[in-house]
Amino acid sequence: MNRRLIPYFLLVSATMMAMGGIFALLGELRDELGFSETGLGVAVAMGFFAAFVAQVGLARFADRGHSATMMRLGLISVSSSMVLLALVTELWQFIAIRMLLGVGVGMLVPAARRLVIVSDPGNVGKNIGTMGAFDVGGFLVGPLLAGLLAEFYGYRAPFIVLAVITAAFVPSIARLPADPGGVTEERRVVRALVARPGVRAILTAAFGWFAMIGVFESVWAVMLTDRGAPTWLIGGTMSLIMLPMLFIAPLSGSWAQRIGPLRIVRGGVLFVTPLFFAYGFIDSLLLLTFVAVLQGFGDAIVFPGTQVGVAIAAPDDLAASAQGLQGATLQVIAGSMALWSGFMYEQHGPKAVFGTGAALMLVGVAGSYFVARTLAADDPLFGGKRGPELEPVPAVSGG
Repeated sequence: MNRRLIPYFLLVSATMMAMGGIFALLGELRDELGFSETGLGVAVAMGFFAAFVAQVGLARFADRGHSATMMRLGLISVSSSMVLLALVTELWQFIAIRMLLGVGVGMLVPAARRLVIVSDPGNVGKNIGTMGAFDVGGFLVGPLLAGLLAEFYGYRAPFIVLAVITAAFVPSIARLPADPGGVTEERRVVRALVARPGVRAILTAAFGWFAMIGVFESVWAVMLTDRGAPTWLIGGTMSLIMLPMLFIAPLSGSWAQRIGPLRIVRGGVLFVTPLFFAYGFIDSLLLLTFVAVLQGFGDAIVFPGTQVGVAIAAPDDLAASAQGLQGATLQVIAGSMALWSGFMYEQHGPKAVFGTGAALMLVGVAGSYFVARTLAADDPLFGGKRGPELEPVPAVSGG
């Protein structure tokens, strides 16, 4: 592991810990504050949409030399959101704060990924995969920590603890080194990226997997609550789902760079699809957890594979914008699905929700073949070596 990149890994991990903690507490918020499934779906969706706007509109500033500033502002937003969530009493408040959290994540994560990419471009796959492991590691610990704290100290306690954890990174982020990458002069970054068929192909392949995330965030905790699961168990199941990512993601990133991220992403999505479909028909908490752990192996392939794919398909000076576009695509698709899933679960139950999500995964994989038809057989997205290799950029010390 490149030790210079550890601060970025830890920062993203702390951010995802906060995100995961909220996810595990949705059932508690429904029961304690009277929020409906539809209302929670709206809150989750608006958080996704806020992150979408931030990643599309703000990630480009990291490519213009402001990576450290973006991460600092993002961390402050995340930490403040945790404090405010502990004070929530109304649904509109929860929605507004979830949007603030989304903006913070949308500023912080693309900037951190850019620095990881440009600091060691020869090992993009391994480093992005390792960051994915830290990312998921935080999301793994967050639900478990939140579930245990809520069980013994009430549903507000996790937000306070997560606020303290994220705020603890503020001093260290003030000492981050300068961005060693090139600065872009491109003004229409989204148009420039979408014009690349490789970028379009990798995002299309992951389309259904992005939709699956929205379903999970809006209805998983609620569904387990309806099946009699205590909050600590809900947090535990989420941790188990994410566990394979800790060990597989660094390897998966390297595989994606060597074999081809488009192949990796397609294979991972096809592995996940039947497992996701099965959730709508399983009542046993034990069996649900077992299937979810199996899904975690597929997620560990898709998650870093998508990030490596857009990193390879995009030019070096648009590294943050490419990661922002990938994150924004995830956010808008997952947000739309979360908005729909909360309502659909309330009206028609889990079979309709998970069946539709599985169908969208197949649609995305099939669509990627059509979008990628213009790519050459030796394109790096298929594991080829065509095109100029990125040259390592020397690190620059200082503030």
